[in-house]
Amino acid sequence: MRSTRMLAGALLSLCVCLHAARAATPGPSVPGAPAFQPTPENPVGFRGDGTGRFPGATPPTAWSRTRAGSGYDAKGIVWAAPLPAGGISSPIVAGNRVFVTCEFADLVCLDRQTGRILWIRSNFEFESLSDEERKAMPAIAEKLDPLLPQVEKLNAEIAEALNAQLPGAAASDWRMLPAIQKKRALEKRIREELAAIDKKRFVGDWPQVIYGFCTETPCSDGTRVCAFFASGVAVCYDMNGKRLWIAHGTRGGEEKGHYSSPVVAGGQFVVWGDPEMRGYEIATGKVLWRNPVQGSNCGSLYRFVAGGELVVGLQTTGFTRLRDGRQIWKGRNLEYSFTSAIVEGNAIYMWTPGGNKSFKSYTVPASCESGQVTPKLTFKKVEWGADELAGKFEKGDLNASPLFVDGLIYQLYCGGGLAVQDAATGEVVYRKLLPLKPRTEYWAWGGASASPALAGKYIYLMDNQGTTVVIEPGRQYKEVAVNHVADLVEGKHQAQNLSTPVFQGERLYYRSPHFLFCIGPR
Repeated sequence: MRSTRMLAGALLSLCVCLHAARAATPGPSVPGAPAFQPTPENPVGFRGDGTGRFPGATPPTAWSRTRAGSGYDAKGIVWAAPLPAGGISSPIVAGNRVFVTCEFADLVCLDRQTGRILWIRSNFEFESLSDEERKAMPAIAEKLDPLLPQVEKLNAEIAEALNAQLPGAAASDWRMLPAIQKKRALEKRIREELAAIDKKRFVGDWPQVIYGFCTETPCSDGTRVCAFFASGVAVCYDMNGKRLWIAHGTRGGEEKGHYSSPVVAGGQFVVWGDPEMRGYEIATGKVLWRNPVQGSNCGSLYRFVAGGELVVGLQTTGFTRLRDGRQIWKGRNLEYSFTSAIVEGNAIYMWTPGGNKSFKSYTVPASCESGQVTPKLTFKKVEWGADELAGKFEKGDLNASPLFVDGLIYQLYCGGGLAVQDAATGEVVYRKLLPLKPRTEYWAWGGASASPALAGKYIYLMDNQGTTVVIEPGRQYKEVAVNHVADLVEGKHQAQNLSTPVFQGERLYYRSPHFLFCIGPR
């Protein structure tokens, strides 16, 4: 009997240990987990699932890339993949692939393990026109369609040449390739031809030139990848680079351009281009609905569940129930801001603009049939000293979106300050001037604009000059590490990095204008 009890106890202990081991190992559905794979139910886009949290990740806290002679000394960088062109969109990870957009109309797919470019696909505005529109513009078939095979050929040449540079790229400056020069000349010719056909329609707003047309982060449901460009082009590919559809719609943004990233949700690809939100059926590209949204916007779209229904929201009260495309919760309780809203439980957290800038939480209605998003709490204003924050920004300027972790809201200011506030009371828990050096002397330099991210046990905070501060979450400031990745333009000033990092397993991925960096153990 005693041996039976001992055997039963041993089996029980074994089961407990196995359960604990399983609990300690993030499952494949946990964002950031090594085996995480997006699905239609758990798609990825800006800030991963939109929260900026990657609890299944275990990335490093220390790395560096420093200037050494005419090159760089890199530590903790697995690979630095040279990119064909710049852009400020963030990368996404989908299975064994990483996707990022590059100027001025390219979607680039890279192998997640090696950094090799698998394919580059260009998406020009004239390709998205309807048969009727093309018929009214015969110059497109005559002058522009014949250029597409040349673009395709150059994309293949560029991918091959950049992959040849990959082994030594972490230690080298980015170099202009002849194939890239040829493609840029061809793109210039395409833009000029389009302007000659219809200048009003095809010439973009001048502010967009500052940050480019690849400002929106792509999305994926695991089997397809979708992208939206500031040209108004929406496009969808399978994972192997076969274009499934391309469409076009309104593209306007706020006075400084279009920066609102789209979302994939409920089998739809949802975008915003002033003055409307629209939902494309992801399988076909068919427009399922269009809803007017009044007012400017910079923040990205976000998805959440309310009253058992899947909803996509935008700062300017553009809430749409995806089941039927119905616009719900009308009103002007929310307004646009440069940051993106986040949703936690039944609360939306976001900034309101204007002379009385304030950060607020709003209550989400319990039903999608009626109600209105109403203010719940106005957070206490964070006061900064006259000379504390870097640059010429007004005190309180933010481009980075908030991060919610364990009941606290983390906010990174353009000038390099961190404020942590209690999400339940709005009180300031602490504020800290970080060891960052954001470049802010002109409005086109966004300062610390990458949104804070939680990866495993740590929070990662980036400025636009290659520095990352790693801290522990909590009610006291606990600095873990400060890291710098040098990436010089023509050997002079640091390239501006506005992209928000993403994480998977032991690796961190972020892009500069020149490279997609993979940081972690080899």
